[in-house]
Amino acid sequence: MGRARPAANTSTGEYLQLELLDKDDKAFSWSGGGRHVNASKKLGKALYEKDSGYTKNDKLVWSYYLFHSPPGDEPLRESFREIGINLELRPNAVSTSVGNLHRGGYLLEAETVGRVKFYKMNPRAAYDGTSGQQRNATKHARHPSTTCPPAKKKEAS
Repeated sequence: MGRARPAANTSTGEYLQLELLDKDDKAFSWSGGGRHVNASKKLGKALYEKDSGYTKNDKLVWSYYLFHSPPGDEPLRESFREIGINLELRPNAVSTSVGNLHRGGYLLEAETVGRVKFYKMNPRAAYDGTSGQQRNATKHARHPSTTCPPAKKKEAS
């Protein structure tokens, strides 16, 4: 494998032309490691706006899904209790936030096992996979709402 080579001359700030790299040279040296997620900055910014109607917990849960979801269209297969332990939230708070994010379209219901529902990131908001896979995944995904839709009132029984 070739040696890592900077993409820019650090003393002048001038970009190196990638065509001039030798075939064994690497254009970039990714030091962070791991996979990279393509996220919509516009939708993420709208979610975090003060007047969006989404709570701090909603934003925290969405970030958790963003960084813990498996690649592609796979749902995050963790219980609200497990997510709550990691975020230091009660399972009911996680459930409420997931409900808000689902109504708003940031999270989509992916599968049901018994009575347990698992959710995945809306590929229009964020996706971990190739651009071709993301294009296919967004064909039938709804557009997220940048303001939190109100919860439906439960009818008295």
